[in-house]
Amino acid sequence: MAASYSLILSKGTHLIDEDTRARIVDAIANGEPVVEIPVDRYHDGTRTLATVVVAHVVALFPHDSVDDVEVPTNVTPLLRRA
Repeated sequence: MAASYSLILSKGTHLIDEDTRARIVDAIANGEPVVEIPVDRYHDGTRTLATVVVAHVVALFPHDSVDDVEVPTNVTPLLRRA
């Protein structure tokens, strides 16, 4: 997955690609309560299928490059448990 966008939710930030961003925007535009999408939960390149409650989407923003991934200071990323 080319993580070209960050999906900011009320409780975390996830990396997504262009197709996933389009699915989220379509769900919002169509008034759908949930959308099923692949996300990179731990920012390690591993995709996990997630059902996202659309009301928890705070923002979507693009990255200029893959190295441009930066978690905002007001968001705590989910951490992988041992």
